[in-house]
Amino acid sequence: MGGGCCGTLVAVHLLRQHHPAHIDMIDERIPGRGLAYSTAWDDHLLNVPAVRMSVFGSEPMHFLEWLRTHGRPDASPDCFAPRKVFGSYLQDVLNDAVRAAAGTCRFRHHYSRAARLTYDGRVARIALVDGERIQADKVVLATGNPAPFSLEPAVPGCFHSPWEPGALTGFDPDADMLLVGAGLTAVDAFLALQAQGHRGVVHCVSRRGKLPHVHTLYRTLPDSFDAAGTGGARGLLRAIRLRARAAEREGYDWRAVVDSLRPVTNDIWCGLERCEQRRILRHLKTWWDIHRHRMAPEIGARVGAAVASGRLVVHAGRLMGVEPDGSRLRVGITLRSQAPLSLSVERMINCTGSDENYRRSANPLLRSLLESGRIRVGAIGRGLETDRHGALMESDGTASGWLFTLGPPRVGGLFETTAVPEIRKQAEALASYLFSIVREPEDVPVDYFLAAGI
Repeated sequence: MGGGCCGTLVAVHLLRQHHPAHIDMIDERIPGRGLAYSTAWDDHLLNVPAVRMSVFGSEPMHFLEWLRTHGRPDASPDCFAPRKVFGSYLQDVLNDAVRAAAGTCRFRHHYSRAARLTYDGRVARIALVDGERIQADKVVLATGNPAPFSLEPAVPGCFHSPWEPGALTGFDPDADMLLVGAGLTAVDAFLALQAQGHRGVVHCVSRRGKLPHVHTLYRTLPDSFDAAGTGGARGLLRAIRLRARAAEREGYDWRAVVDSLRPVTNDIWCGLERCEQRRILRHLKTWWDIHRHRMAPEIGARVGAAVASGRLVVHAGRLMGVEPDGSRLRVGITLRSQAPLSLSVERMINCTGSDENYRRSANPLLRSLLESGRIRVGAIGRGLETDRHGALMESDGTASGWLFTLGPPRVGGLFETTAVPEIRKQAEALASYLFSIVREPEDVPVDYFLAAGI
């Protein structure tokens, strides 16, 4: 259920195992073209260099080689490809897997979405909005990133997401705009506005007022980060800062230290008390995000030039209110200095990113699953609770034997679960696990025992 990166990779790994299976994918978009990779703008680049974007962990050069044979022969390992190109790559990988498994597996894509999901103890039944009905033994919720938290009030000129129809089109090119948030989503919105000839000032407001840092080439550290003895949030922050200072004295970039945490981030997170996890989310998450989720160098240069010229202004503060003011919006902001700021803008666009509190989800399918007790929200209020395989936990605390997820819904139980390296690992593991629990027991013929003299 979902055909973006998560759903596509699960399907690919199911197909590549060549076990007999019927695989149904439900998504209104073309497979591989989830929200991130269905962008129409060439300026929306991947935030990870090509050499790290292979969908197969055992073939790290796979995406780079694909780029070189699909119109980009000079692609280098450190290049940042357009996101829509990566969507085409996912499509090709799936198509290749479908062709290779044609004699064993049946794959069908339903251009629709699920309206209802029920389970009678034996089989899952999925009702699609177009009236079609599907039955399945196992179901994977590959829903990707949830929608942003809705800003109130809903007034004309206010958009709850930059991907909402009309949010980034049909504007006065000289009018000022306000983006709520200053992370990578806000950067995407700014680039889309620029690509369509916007000349006015774009304001960003966020609590910290910090834009993401920029990627650069660096020497990697020889070992993963060692978090032994760091304790809770405060001790972990102190250890990272000390390691960064020591690394810089040794000629390394701080980015090498941040990236050395990647292999052990989830182990560190799972070893923390819940109160310490909440402390990290409350006080350190923004700082982690701007250092960990960085802009491509060419994007960073454009954003930096816009800030220097005054065309992009970033405010540290809180949104206090918005009301219509003729054909514009009057927006009130309280800055971190407690000084008030009033802006007159043509539109306000919510760029705060995913709302990880699934209790607030507007998705009717997820709401019905929560209300029926088939799934439950994570222990610290983020994501959906799963076991180590990705099986969703029911309201009574038991792991589902038929309903699974991966990627963004696992946030909370895992800290790093939204990037391709984590998703590809989860997808491969989940595909193997699904076959291990549906495969019928095999009886060894008696002749084998007789031949062995048993």
